[in-house]
Amino acid sequence: MASSNLAGKLEAEIQLKSNGDEFFHSFGGKAHKLPDLVNHKVKSIVVHEGDWKTENSIKLWTYVIDGKVEVFKERLKIDEETKTVTAVAIDGDCMKHYKKYIASIQVVSRDGSSFAKISVEYEKLNENEPIPTKYLDWIIHTTKDVDASLIKA
Repeated sequence: MASSNLAGKLEAEIQLKSNGDEFFHSFGGKAHKLPDLVNHKVKSIVVHEGDWKTENSIKLWTYVIDGKVEVFKERLKIDEETKTVTAVAIDGDCMKHYKKYIASIQVVSRDGSSFAKISVEYEKLNENEPIPTKYLDWIIHTTKDVDASLIKA
């Protein structure tokens, strides 16, 4: 079991201006459109196993964070019922610092509005590794940019 100071969970919530279903699908089965929507953040997403919509498909993301290009290989989980997209890291730059890294975005409706609930679960490789706030911040900013792009589309 992970030591409590090595493992944790970061969370954020953002009110969406775009259609919640459209936003959900932009990170799920239509993720291939993300490089067109936010090409300053997401350079490419390539399917390595499976396809864009199938549970446990494996994709390789190339993205820009803190001015540097990084890669992220994920095993994707899409829950249509709860409108949750979960990316389980299986390789990539974040795995240099974390034994476990799982990022989720859930679209929820409340009071006539849609919200993106973002979470990052992690387990650091050792106590000297940083809490993954830079990755949470990247997801927050990318969420806002995708939301704005969907409004323009």
